[in-house]
Amino acid sequence: MTFAQSVHAIFCRLRPFVLLFLAAQVLIRLGLTVVSIGNLSLDPLDWMVPFLTGFWFDIITLLPILAVFLVFPLLLPASWAGKRFDRAVGLLVFALFLFLTVMQGVGEYFFWDEFTTRFNFIAVDYLVYTQEVIQNIMESYPVVPLLAGIGLLAISGTFLLRRQVTAGFAPHPPFMNRLAVFAATTGAAVASVLLTPDSITRPMPSAVARELGGNGLYGLVSAFFSNEIDFANFYRTLPEKQAAERARDLLAENHEPFESANLNDVTRDIRAEGPMLRKNVILVGMESMSAEFLGAFGNPKRLTPNLDRLASEGLLFTEMRATGTRTVRGLEAIALSVPPTPGQSILRRPGSDNLFTIGSVFQDSGYDTRFIYGGYGYFDNMNAFFSGNGFGIVDRGTMNAANVHFANAWGVSDEVLYDEVIRQADASVTEGKNFFSFVMTTSNHRPFTYPDGAIDIPSPGGRDGAVKYSDYAIGELVNKAAARPWFKDTVFVFVADHTASVAGKIELDMNKYHIPCIIWSPGFVDPRRIDRLASQVDIAPSLLAMLHASYRSRFFGDDLINADEAERPVYISNYERVAMILHGRTTILEPKKQIVQLKGDEVVRQDAIDEEAVDDTVAIYQYASHWRDISRRIPSALDSVTPAFDRRPVGQPAKPEATRAAVQDHAHHTAALTKPERQHILGMPGLSR
Repeated sequence: MTFAQSVHAIFCRLRPFVLLFLAAQVLIRLGLTVVSIGNLSLDPLDWMVPFLTGFWFDIITLLPILAVFLVFPLLLPASWAGKRFDRAVGLLVFALFLFLTVMQGVGEYFFWDEFTTRFNFIAVDYLVYTQEVIQNIMESYPVVPLLAGIGLLAISGTFLLRRQVTAGFAPHPPFMNRLAVFAATTGAAVASVLLTPDSITRPMPSAVARELGGNGLYGLVSAFFSNEIDFANFYRTLPEKQAAERARDLLAENHEPFESANLNDVTRDIRAEGPMLRKNVILVGMESMSAEFLGAFGNPKRLTPNLDRLASEGLLFTEMRATGTRTVRGLEAIALSVPPTPGQSILRRPGSDNLFTIGSVFQDSGYDTRFIYGGYGYFDNMNAFFSGNGFGIVDRGTMNAANVHFANAWGVSDEVLYDEVIRQADASVTEGKNFFSFVMTTSNHRPFTYPDGAIDIPSPGGRDGAVKYSDYAIGELVNKAAARPWFKDTVFVFVADHTASVAGKIELDMNKYHIPCIIWSPGFVDPRRIDRLASQVDIAPSLLAMLHASYRSRFFGDDLINADEAERPVYISNYERVAMILHGRTTILEPKKQIVQLKGDEVVRQDAIDEEAVDDTVAIYQYASHWRDISRRIPSALDSVTPAFDRRPVGQPAKPEATRAAVQDHAHHTAALTKPERQHILGMPGLSR
């Protein structure tokens, strides 16, 4: 048998698998196109090109699968080909392949419904955190009937196609020819993956079309190997000295001079006039709370009467933007006040401990600083990050089970969480200490379940029900807190971690990142609106400015309370693409050193791009990519810095007992982590501890 005849024989054996895979990928792409009609433009490219580029991605995804499938016929003796054992294995593998292919299609549909993307790094995270994800899926969808139906389909389909599946199992080529076909297929698989640029989807008019033009399985594997992206290798850069000088110039506006001439140091003294105010702070990160859900931003459904009231009574930032699309991105921006560098959030990266955070300022003044989360904090490495940066940890695993009246896959209900927040505040005040509580909710998340009877939408109530329940729980929090003696000295901050969806016709549309941010404290914060475009990195310096804090800063964000400039840089991202908004233009940095610029919602022609804006954007993100150095906690913060929020005049020495107490408290909370939690955190890939 010649080599060409061997190739034909092997193809006949694999033909049913090839046709099944390619047909399934086309149907998946077609189905996702149908459900996304509203987000596609009228440009024919939006409708045709995704199927062309998508077919190529389907092929290069199929080749490695075929290489795996070739292992069995490679090792199968020629005398066994087409016999009972060969046919039985072939039918079993085909049934399993059919089952998994249909599962992929169903999974891609639900994933697209949630995130409007093909499988990506979020799906990788979901594979890592199987307990929460499986429980969430079980609570959100009819899993058992679905699996049973898919299983029945796989068995029935295999039975009906049994002759077609086994028709090509003989004749069987000689071993050396089979080995040559296997080697050629494996080589083609490796070459096609290495030589195919992800940028082939870039010419498509809309972000949705670019997603449709990929392949979910290819995206899943690609994301697995690219959690942290090397900025210098994949993005446009400037000479390091020029980038540092330009970034420092952008950060220096409206601030005191930098403390050091070292270009790798952004430390500067922030000095407030008058005494610093010793207020407690409860900062609530609201899960998926898009601005469009609030009546304050025009929603007519009356889903958020409590947030609307707080917005009218407090300080409302009307143009706040989330820096990313994940909870950890929001936590990163609020805690560290840094731009969203490409790849995973800093919370998920090695070396993310001992950084300068908003908590550092409070810790230096002897505050109790806690991260309070409704779920299990090992998810997304949250516990490890916050405990490694001086926060005490309170999560579902540390809560008294008797106090947990309702929970779902992602965590306890917001009411249960807020009751715990109040208990922790009471404990701090009883010990004579102020507190800074960084709270993260979970209720506004699929499966959208919550306690019965709380609101007039039965659980599970979909997105509207979850939003309304989240707002109801906020009303309960402020009402219960109002009865506490510490209430009059407490500032509440309510800000979303990200929006519910960023899907749209253009990539990184800043309007899709619009979130509410409210600072509320009756008798202290007067009703006011700040309409300046801002992002979550501006929250920490703005809150500290409101409290008249003097401190040494390494933040990238700006004080919006006392800002003189009409605008400052605003940062948004979607994992691989990062952007800076300034002077009416959104400059997007993409891998392969590509630049895209938007003016409003129109893409700027390459010959009309504002190169000054490009250089500013490159400089900021290139500089921020060195976050391990420039965001390191200030060495003297625990022994020589004037603590914030103390009533002593600026310049009077700090009392060392307070800072030592904060460090001891951190050690106590870190030691209190459970053994399984420690093992989970220490065993996570990519962590340095």
